[in-house]
Amino acid sequence: MINELHGILQDVDAEGKIPTEEIEIALHRLENYIHYHCNQEEVAMAKAGYAELEEHKQEHAKLAGMIADMSRRFHGSTDPKHLAEIMQFIYDWLTNHINVTDKKYTAHLNGKGIF
Repeated sequence: MINELHGILQDVDAEGKIPTEEIEIALHRLENYIHYHCNQEEVAMAKAGYAELEEHKQEHAKLAGMIADMSRRFHGSTDPKHLAEIMQFIYDWLTNHINVTDKKYTAHLNGKGIF
């Protein structure tokens, strides 16, 4: 989904017009996936008795709020600044949340036979 969104963001026409409808659809799909992904993680963490579950839930709520806010602000926008903001958000999410925050629970869940 992220690669798809990146590809769409690169598809600016010769007049500099942004494919806003495609971007909005991709953002909506990403937003839905984030909710699904976070829910699945939280269920697994609860099942494993992960001590930092509540803190992780707060991270997920913050993440979901940020993507929802970004989607609202982008809706109908043709401002390239919003596109750069979206890509920066995705980069930050990948590098910080997934590669740092999520890595904190993997050993615990693996030790419990989950994942």
